Amino acid sequence: MRSNGYRTADDPCYIQCFDESSLLYLKNRTQLRLVMLSRNSTSDDRLADWSQSFYAVAVWINVLGPHWTVDRGYKDWIGNNTTDFVVRAHRHGLKASDIFCIYGGP
Repeated sequence: MRSNGYRTADDPCYIQCFDESSLLYLKNRTQLRLVMLSRNSTSDDRLADWSQSFYAVAVWINVLGPHWTVDRGYKDWIGNNTTDFVVRAHRHGLKASDIFCIYGGP
């Protein structure tokens, strides 16, 4: 990344990983923004710990709220059907998002 000009937190580059130890290893080796990927919701204590080292946390979309469906679209996202994960992440100073994966299999 460095050879392509990605060096600082101001650069449009994020390092994302499911392995916390790998991101912690990189913490003192790069200024790029680090994003902790999590398959599940997590505790406030864990979010507080992550906020000391990581820029953001991303979780599977079903942790944030109902799944998107062809029939319902994103209608379920409007209203009270979402979880409090984003609010809790923000409370600890973390940006929060869903993990968006495109599956190209058969």
